[in-house]
Amino acid sequence: MAVSKPLGVISAEDQSGLILILTSLSLCFVLVAFAIRIYIRVPQRLWKWDDHILTAATVFSIVQTSLVLYAVHLGLGQRKAFEGDDSNSDSIKKYYYANDFLYLVVLLFSKLAVCFLFLRLTRRRGHMIAIYTTTGLCGGWFVLSVLLISIDSSWRQAFSTPVETDNLSKQFGRWLAVGITDSITELLFVLFAAYLVSDLHMSKVQKAIVVFAFALRLLAIPACGIRLYYLNPTTLPGNRSESLSLAIVCTQIQLGYGIMAASVTVLKPFMAVYEKPVGYSGYTSNTVAKKYMTTNNSDRDHDHDHLSFKMQPLSHSDEVMPERLTPHAVTFDPNQPTFSSRIPLGPGQGQKQKGRSGSGYGHEKSDSIHSHDSRRLIIERKTDWSIRYEEAESHKSVVSEGAPSVSDR
Repeated sequence: MAVSKPLGVISAEDQSGLILILTSLSLCFVLVAFAIRIYIRVPQRLWKWDDHILTAATVFSIVQTSLVLYAVHLGLGQRKAFEGDDSNSDSIKKYYYANDFLYLVVLLFSKLAVCFLFLRLTRRRGHMIAIYTTTGLCGGWFVLSVLLISIDSSWRQAFSTPVETDNLSKQFGRWLAVGITDSITELLFVLFAAYLVSDLHMSKVQKAIVVFAFALRLLAIPACGIRLYYLNPTTLPGNRSESLSLAIVCTQIQLGYGIMAASVTVLKPFMAVYEKPVGYSGYTSNTVAKKYMTTNNSDRDHDHDHLSFKMQPLSHSDEVMPERLTPHAVTFDPNQPTFSSRIPLGPGQGQKQKGRSGSGYGHEKSDSIHSHDSRRLIIERKTDWSIRYEEAESHKSVVSEGAPSVSDR
């Protein structure tokens, strides 16, 4: 029985087997990452623009990988194909040249997916300006890169071995510019992530998680650097076919990792930080919170003919609700961080309530349902409630206490 020809071979004269293995492995990781994204986003109806763009990046990555695999079938990775001694050398050069452009397209869409994820996380004016600026830089990088590798070039010059030193140096200089600007844009994403969380009400651990999720993209920079190393004509000058084969491998690793890194943000540790739970207001900066507190304090004199009740966690309380409060029962929403209710006062009591300390009353309003610093109270069905109520006249001398409170146990 005849032995069938292997799909690829790894030797000094043929690196097609190495290209096949690592290209297929990279494609598998991309598909697994995309399947995880679909599994998490679609059932919860969280699919947004960043997911659409990453889907486009995945599709282009599949097309690019398919061209590489077909080129390997034609002879890509073999020394004779690189040196023009193979009948399929021209076809291999065409696929190799087309893959250079698809390489840039996949990188562009993976970067845009990150930019649109930033839009998903924040709507502040300063953040929006920075996001659109970064998006514009990514678009400018793509246009510049396409011009660099296409002007005064053709598929016949896709790879030149082994003696066309001037052409090799020119092509390498262009790819060096593309790689450096690519790495700069990746660094900008990390810096913007740090800027995004710098003034938000989040713990240091949560901020570190957000920055770390975007910093994982920096691991694509070493792959880009190794790719440039093997594209350098001074690397392995005696065996340029091996050098170019290793450059192709690094290209596939960089593309695959770039898409996988963009999918890290769908995992639970990151989603728990930026996804909005029920009843929570999401990201809010100190500036917004202070502005709202100032507005509340300035309006307190226009809304004084009522008593406000604030929930406070008390471990022991035996008070019960008087019967006269029954018609004005407090309605509680367990999805909100704090709870309040209004009970009309009798004639004349509103003016007495107005005479209370402005600081205590303003503090009580700032702790209202809109406070982003409040602690979210989770109420179970078996919670016992008790309400303590006293007439407003009995508290004239108590300035610091503010209004009566509702407590839960």
